[in-house]
Amino acid sequence: MKKTVQVLGLIIVIGACLWMFFWDSEKLTPENSAGKNIYYTMITGLGIQDDNGRYNYELTSYNVKGNERRLGFSTGKQLREGAYVQLYHTLLRGVTHWEEVAFEELPEAVQGRYRQ
Repeated sequence: MKKTVQVLGLIIVIGACLWMFFWDSEKLTPENSAGKNIYYTMITGLGIQDDNGRYNYELTSYNVKGNERRLGFSTGKQLREGAYVQLYHTLLRGVTHWEEVAFEELPEAVQGRYRQ
C-alpha cells in the first residue's frame, strides 16, 4: 500500500512538472500565432448572417506551402469582397483570429495560387 501511494505521488509530481513546462497561457490568446497554423484566403461572397448577427464564411484557404484546406470562421462584421485574410487555425478550436493583409504580404506559394 505504501509503495502504491509513493508511485502515485511520483506520477502526480511528474505530471505537474510537465504541465507547468508545456503550459503557456500566452498561447491561448486568439491573436497569438504561437502553436497555430497560419492560412491565407481571399474573401469571396458576402458571408451568411446568422441569428446572432455574425457573418459565417467557409472558404478555400492555403498554408505557407500553398497546400489547400477548406476552413470556416465567423466575424462580427461583413468582410470586404476580394480582401486577403490571414487566419490563425488550431486543431481543436478552429479559426481563432483573422486579420486582413495586403497581397504583397502573402507567401509566394499563396500568391501563385491567386495569380492562376
